[in-house]
Amino acid sequence: MLFETPEVLEKNTKHQEGSQKGTCPICGMGCFVEAKVENGIPIRIKADHSSPHPADCPRAGQAKTYHNHPDRLNHPLKRVGKRGEGKWQQISWEQALDEIAAQLGQIRDNHGPEAVQTLGGSFKGPGDAACWRWGNLFGTPNMMHQGKNCGSAEFLAEWSVYGTIGVLGYNPVAGVTKTAIFWGGNPPVPGGIAAEKAIKAARKAGTKIIVIDPRRSEAAELADIWLRIRPGADGALAYGFLNVIINEGIYDKEFVEKWCLGFDELKEAVKDYTPPRVAELTWIPAEQIVEVARYYANNKPGNISFGLGTVELGNATNATVFGKAYLRAITGNLDLIGGQLLDDMPEFIQYRQELKWDTLLNHPLRTRDNVGANRWPVAGVRGMKTFREAMSKLNPLGPGPAFYMMCTAPSAVWSAIIDQDPYPIKAVITQGTNSMVALANSRRVYQALTSPNLELHVVMDHWMTPQAQLADYVLPATDGLERANLGGMWGFGNVTSAAMPTVKPQFERRDDYQLWRELGNRLGQQGQWPDTLEGWFDKLLEPSKITFAELASRDMPWLFPEPPQEKRYEKTGFATFSGKVELSSSLMQKLGYPGILPCEEPGWSPVRTPELFKEFPLVMTAGASSPFYYRSQHKQLDKMRRQHPKAFASIHPETAASLGIQDGDAVWVETPMGRVRQWAKLNDTLHPGVVHADGLWWYPEQEAYEPNLSGVWESNINSIIPDDKDFASFAGDNHLRAHICRIVRA
Repeated sequence: MLFETPEVLEKNTKHQEGSQKGTCPICGMGCFVEAKVENGIPIRIKADHSSPHPADCPRAGQAKTYHNHPDRLNHPLKRVGKRGEGKWQQISWEQALDEIAAQLGQIRDNHGPEAVQTLGGSFKGPGDAACWRWGNLFGTPNMMHQGKNCGSAEFLAEWSVYGTIGVLGYNPVAGVTKTAIFWGGNPPVPGGIAAEKAIKAARKAGTKIIVIDPRRSEAAELADIWLRIRPGADGALAYGFLNVIINEGIYDKEFVEKWCLGFDELKEAVKDYTPPRVAELTWIPAEQIVEVARYYANNKPGNISFGLGTVELGNATNATVFGKAYLRAITGNLDLIGGQLLDDMPEFIQYRQELKWDTLLNHPLRTRDNVGANRWPVAGVRGMKTFREAMSKLNPLGPGPAFYMMCTAPSAVWSAIIDQDPYPIKAVITQGTNSMVALANSRRVYQALTSPNLELHVVMDHWMTPQAQLADYVLPATDGLERANLGGMWGFGNVTSAAMPTVKPQFERRDDYQLWRELGNRLGQQGQWPDTLEGWFDKLLEPSKITFAELASRDMPWLFPEPPQEKRYEKTGFATFSGKVELSSSLMQKLGYPGILPCEEPGWSPVRTPELFKEFPLVMTAGASSPFYYRSQHKQLDKMRRQHPKAFASIHPETAASLGIQDGDAVWVETPMGRVRQWAKLNDTLHPGVVHADGLWWYPEQEAYEPNLSGVWESNINSIIPDDKDFASFAGDNHLRAHICRIVRA
């Protein structure tokens, strides 16, 4: 059976008249909506506030426009001209799948399964998990997802130090949390109104809210203390906090003595990061550094958030993410309610078993690690095996979001295509991502995607993005209204939810699951894939003894765990080789890294490259989240564009005046790699030496295909930042923030 039969579709959609609950189509996060449907068409869509996860961001108001947009991809297309020429032939799904599978099989026979690379991006419900499952069954360790740059370094650091990660998106608990530090994150933008309310409620109940950010973000507006840090100096700040806490003896001595190894090595590593030196490096007054360190150490429970901004700092990420882990540990905040509560394993759904990571680790056709593992061994087959060995006593299946242990370093992907180093990548399957905008050194991404070495490039998406314009096949994907959804499909925590499709798929849009199932069945994976997405959900839910349909039909279609317990490590130990918190990580040492990573500056910085800084005398951060767009998406939505019509470079008024620039002027943002055009926006809350450049911009209203590619080169800040391996973090993440630049009037 190719796709759902008419009978299945009819069964799943027969109730779809009147008011229906489902998920928002906008960004794929699975936020809940309530849709009024007439004749199979959504007439009105609004946030479902009866759900714990309502779609209440500004973008969600455009759900109907998104679903019906005339520029959506609706039919399978095959390239008939040159790549990027814009000549397509509409073909059937059957033809597309037969041809793609035949080429993948030939590439596997000629070059091994590792010659196939998958790329993922915006969260697409079950599509990502289905992709990784397919890759594991096929035998390729080359799977890259934009999530690589959204979290892998911080998760890998936590797993290395204490064997699990903190609960993702854990908000301060009103009346319980005494200190909440938001570091590199801005919850009111991605988390919407609910996150803002949680912060306000906690502060009202007595939580001290501290925000560390170069920008006066929405979260900073809610804070008691805002530390305006120089972009890229976060590692120095983390080590400075540790210096104060250790030297003043205000760490949790009992916890450190009983549960931590490597304290003396940590003390030695941070001894030079005194408050005066850290003040010089971070541009934060020494008094504020000492004040925050003391407050956090002396007021438990305290939480230091996960932060996207702190994993995109290249070399500077290392001390930042490990420093955050050390701070949580030596203050005794690990696994405290209201503090750094540690994550549960997914138990309601047999997610870890169904992802088939063990199959990949022992695959009979796989002979090589992923293409980045020789440079960054913490993320690859060897890395995953080492983590699994360390966790074996406590957690033999590994953690839920194990994908982060395998995710390929993006710069290594392009080298494998262009230079065939360390071995060739011959096929790329792109699912819902636009690497041309989202990853560093876009020119190199372009070179790879147009290389004659690349024999096959398939894109499945909602839109004809610049990346899709360079593909060989383009396939139309369903959105959140058109597909069933099961929460928890990245493996975080032990919470899941279910939502039926609200309407039937329009045109020939298909669910991502069916792409992987159909390719798998054509490539020897018969019997591994249930016929329908709902059937796979039933299999995932077997431990809960409930079907997907039964869960989705509940008034509250969620499964929640028992109330969390504290200090579970007292009964089990930690999931590390020693069973303790390893401040000097034996796992990292087994993989060839130092036990404690040194604090480094970014590849370009006032401190590391002072001569270059004379030519480019501003520090640039980039890519802060916008409430009107989810990463590079939604530029097609007119109402969002009226709010944020083009890429802005935010600059202090005094700096702008010194350069002869006024608010709204077109400016060139220049780095040692080139320049792009943005528009000046004056912002007196920025440090005069700091610029924020909008990231992730392209202009879908502009001419598509070569050479313009929908304006991908005009304002795309990632086209002028490097992806050299020496600029990347220990995990191989791209260095997307904390560069140097100069601004000139265009």
